[in-house]
Amino acid sequence: MSWQVTKKILLVLILVGLTVAAMRLTAIDRTGEQNSFWVWARDKAAPLQQGMWRTARIVNAGAAFVFSWGRETGYSRSLEKKVADLEGQIQRLQAVEQENQRLRALLNYQTTHEKSGIVAAVIGRDPDNWFSTVIINRGKVHGIIRGAVVVSPAGLIGRVLAVSDNTAEVLLITDPRSAVGSTVYETQVPGIVRGALDTTGRLRMQYVVKDETVRKGFAVLTSNLSGVFPPGIPVGKVTGVEEEGSGLFKTVFLKTAVDLSRLDEVLVLAKK
Repeated sequence: MSWQVTKKILLVLILVGLTVAAMRLTAIDRTGEQNSFWVWARDKAAPLQQGMWRTARIVNAGAAFVFSWGRETGYSRSLEKKVADLEGQIQRLQAVEQENQRLRALLNYQTTHEKSGIVAAVIGRDPDNWFSTVIINRGKVHGIIRGAVVVSPAGLIGRVLAVSDNTAEVLLITDPRSAVGSTVYETQVPGIVRGALDTTGRLRMQYVVKDETVRKGFAVLTSNLSGVFPPGIPVGKVTGVEEEGSGLFKTVFLKTAVDLSRLDEVLVLAKK
């Protein structure tokens, strides 16, 4: 037998011996107790096992958070929708309350001033000239006639320019075609109030004699000399005074007593 063959046989015997020894050391004996190698291996592997266990817990918690977060997102969206619905309901209730307040103010105006009239809602206005005319939802069948005066509790709005069966067009006092015989309340200075050719909604009081006293903040009312408008209705407040080039008169600028940019309901006075 050559040395090479003998060396291979010895190597095989050594491997077999190591395998049997390993099986012996790692095997569980008949009493159910683990052998010393298994215990040693388990102890050595414990830190790795603990790390893997913690990692698994973190991953599991993360997955649970993701799924929980998904449920919370849907719940949050549901809450947001409910909040939006409630806010919408509150806004609608506030709008109804504001409308009721305006209608009560119109009714109180009728009672206080002993004026009979028809309450109408503004349903349209010219977008190209916001301070020219408005459309109301009352017409001939409701007793509205051309020339009827339109007011609010705050003051003068205008007069009916045209009327159909169920609607009417109101010419606002800010339109240049409007002319209102007026007087300054504090000094009884007369003049004619007209609309201005701009988009500011300002008024001009013309034919005010130069020497008459008119100051900023004075009130201007419809006058007894007006053949169209009842006297004593607030028209506006003086915001400025300018002398005209003729040297005989001055122009008085007014801010309307009524916010004509926010008309909702109006009172059409019965024409006597």
